[in-house]
Amino acid sequence: MERSGAVIFKNLKCADNGVAGMEYSLTEDIADGYAKIQGGIVVGDTGLTTEVSDYLRFQTRVTGIITPRTENFTIDGVTFFNYDWGTSSALKDCSHCWHPASTDSGARTVKTTGLTFDDTTVPRRI
Repeated sequence: MERSGAVIFKNLKCADNGVAGMEYSLTEDIADGYAKIQGGIVVGDTGLTTEVSDYLRFQTRVTGIITPRTENFTIDGVTFFNYDWGTSSALKDCSHCWHPASTDSGARTVKTTGLTFDDTTVPRRI
């Protein structure tokens, strides 16, 4: 999601994505709790094909969810599996802050509740 207002992703299932399972770039000026990811499963590498696994593991920094570079975002009830290579992790903050034309690189508050991490395959949560 590049730019949004009150949008809720509900119970999405994402797997084998080369950068992030889900990424919110910017939220508009909305009240807390109206832009969120609610429920769902995010899998880094399913291992279904050798070609996809080899590609993902070459991309040493794959993330489950990348949060926006704006305020008032919530992640609730998401489960994470298979981010156990390189510097991959379940969560990352500040979408697109790495880019030289980024509009912001300041810290933002993201609320999380009810997150579940597979202890065997998700050694880095953030």
